[in-house]
Amino acid sequence: MNTPVEDEALLSRVERRKARTNKRLLEVARQLFSQKGIYWATVEDITELADQGKGTFYKYFDSKEAIIRALLEEGLNTLSVSTEEAVREISDRHRILPAVIEARVDFFLNHPEFLLFFHQVRGMMQLDVDVAKELSEIYNNHLCKLAHLVKPALDGSSSNARDLATAIAAYTSGLLTYHVLFEGEVGVKRRRKYFLLTLEGSLQSLLNVDQAAPE
Repeated sequence: MNTPVEDEALLSRVERRKARTNKRLLEVARQLFSQKGIYWATVEDITELADQGKGTFYKYFDSKEAIIRALLEEGLNTLSVSTEEAVREISDRHRILPAVIEARVDFFLNHPEFLLFFHQVRGMMQLDVDVAKELSEIYNNHLCKLAHLVKPALDGSSSNARDLATAIAAYTSGLLTYHVLFEGEVGVKRRRKYFLLTLEGSLQSLLNVDQAAPE
C-alpha cells in the first residue's frame, strides 16, 4: 500500500504526463491547421503526427472543433498577455498605440502559425455552424481586453475604444497575413520596421475621432 507521499508523487507524475499529452496535441493541431487548414486537417492527422491513439485524443477534446476552440483561447490569451506587458509601465498615452502595435506584430512574426490560424477561424465565425458562436465569444472577449488597454490612448474616452481595438486587430493580422502568404515568413520578418510604421500611420488617425466628430 502506498504512503500519502507516494500517492501524491504518483498523482503528480500522472498529471504531468496528461499535461504533456495535452500540450503535444495542441502543438500538432496548430501545426496541421496552419499547413493543411482547419477544414482539411482531420483528427486522424493530428493523432498520427502526435503518435497518439484516437481514444487518447477524445479523452482531452470532444471533437476537432473543441481543439480549435482551445487553440484560439491559447493563442489569444498569449497575445493579450504580451500586449498587457508592453503597455504596463507606459504613462504617456501617446506611446500606447505604438507599443500595442509592436507587441502584436512581434507576436505574429514569432508565431506565424497563429496568424494563419486566426485568419481561418475568422472565416469559420461567419458560417452558420454551432461552433461559430463559441469562437465569436472568445474573440469578443479578446477585443474587450484590447479595448481596455487602448482606452487611455483616447485620453479617457471609451466610446471609440472598441472601434480602435477592432481596427488594431484587423489591420495588424490582415496586413501581415497577406504579406506572409505572398512573401513568406522570412521576407516579412526582414520588413518588421515597415509594418510598424505602416500600421501606426494607418491607426493614428483613429485616436482623435471623438474630438473631430461633429456634434
